[in-house]
Amino acid sequence: MIELLHIDEYVYLKDVDIYFSEGLNVITGETGTGKSLLLDVIGSFLDYQNIRGDTFSADIVVNIHADFDELQVRKGQHIFSVERKNRRTFYKLDGKLVSKDYVQTVFSNLVSIHKQNSHIKLFERGFFTKILDNLSGNEDILREYKQLYNQYLQILKLLSTATLEDVQKEMEELLEKIDEVERAGLSVQEEEELEKRYEELTKLQQIVQNYTFASTQLEEIDRILRKMYGQLSEKFYPYLDDIIEQVAELSNELRRQISDLEDINPEEIENRLWTYRKLRRKYGPTTEDVLENLTIWKKAYAEKLREFEILKNATAERERIERELIKLSELLRERRKNAAAELVENIKRHLSELNMSVRLEFRFTETELRYDGADDIELVGNTLPIGELLPLKRIASGGELSRLMLAIELSMVSTPVLVYDEIDAGVGGMTALKLADKLKELSKSYQVIVVTHLPQIAAVADKHFAIRRYDGTGKVVDLDESEKREELLRMMGGEEFLEKISGE
Repeated sequence: MIELLHIDEYVYLKDVDIYFSEGLNVITGETGTGKSLLLDVIGSFLDYQNIRGDTFSADIVVNIHADFDELQVRKGQHIFSVERKNRRTFYKLDGKLVSKDYVQTVFSNLVSIHKQNSHIKLFERGFFTKILDNLSGNEDILREYKQLYNQYLQILKLLSTATLEDVQKEMEELLEKIDEVERAGLSVQEEEELEKRYEELTKLQQIVQNYTFASTQLEEIDRILRKMYGQLSEKFYPYLDDIIEQVAELSNELRRQISDLEDINPEEIENRLWTYRKLRRKYGPTTEDVLENLTIWKKAYAEKLREFEILKNATAERERIERELIKLSELLRERRKNAAAELVENIKRHLSELNMSVRLEFRFTETELRYDGADDIELVGNTLPIGELLPLKRIASGGELSRLMLAIELSMVSTPVLVYDEIDAGVGGMTALKLADKLKELSKSYQVIVVTHLPQIAAVADKHFAIRRYDGTGKVVDLDESEKREELLRMMGGEEFLEKISGE
């Protein structure tokens, strides 16, 4: 049960504490005082898209009477917290930050909110399908069905958008690129080393050119020196001999150096670097990009190979899956019909207790295969004892639809805490008394929280809260017995209204 709702700030509600009791809790107040704001806050812990304002914070203390092992939540008292600032919402469970999805999952096992005009769901396709699947325990069957249905859609899409020839051509193109890059055996580390060696070789080639030029000049110097023997006296010959000898030694050394350097061949490195540059131009711009694309192509090739295998046997595979889907859809339909027979009897029983007589049945229409089976399920009926059974929107008023929705909800109660937001819309007179009795009876097994405008419901409350507005600020008052009588009097029209009735 919900023990405490604390609202730090929400719209014009500030520092509000509401201590709920077991049984039937009723919230009343003048129009515009903010009754629905309380349900906004409770709903913020569920998939409830009606939060007003960018800033609010609140806490709910819930006493859980059983362990939820799959959610790792133990029985006992727990605090759910929500805070919204700058359009960002944060959730906590027992002071620990948790995700919105986790909070909604835990809270949805504890609390159900039934909002005003929720009878509109009666006209939504799939509404009763979900209800009957839940009552039938069809989760495992539906999971298997939906997995097959997704495969079925994939095959249909492939058959409509691709041919074996198209896929084979794409595979060949991918494989050509994969082979080209894999044969090259690229490596970022190798490329860096090659660039470094190539730079060194470029410098060596310049050295060879310089040595060759120097060697040519030395040959010219030797020729000039030898001509000097005929131009100088013999006393200078020793000097010439020394110089020519040194020139010869230097020339020989340069030739040895040139020979050693020419043995180094840069062509192999140049060719390897050319391979890198070519693949970078085609699939780059960097080697890292080429290698990343290689990974992408391999994944794409594997996917295309899978498509190719499916396409080769697509027609047979589609027929096989269709047979499986039809078999599962028939099983779903059988289980849904069994649940529908029991549900419709419970609905009629609750409607009878709510002073509404109606003939009802679930109408199943077989359809093509869809994500949830092959059924359109509609609740049809008639409030007259004879005549054709028709869609509800053609045979029921707004008030009757509200009662019908309530009867459906009462027939499939699934959480220990039930919150109702003015489900009594369009209800009055003796029906209001019947509805009050129904909610009171329900509150013996569940905690029920009701926002209402009917004094008949408020009169049987175990706890009665009234919303008041003072100078623009909302307050929640826990009414004592005398205050309850005053609130009930207000709801019935006040003393003047009663005096007017008495006078007439």
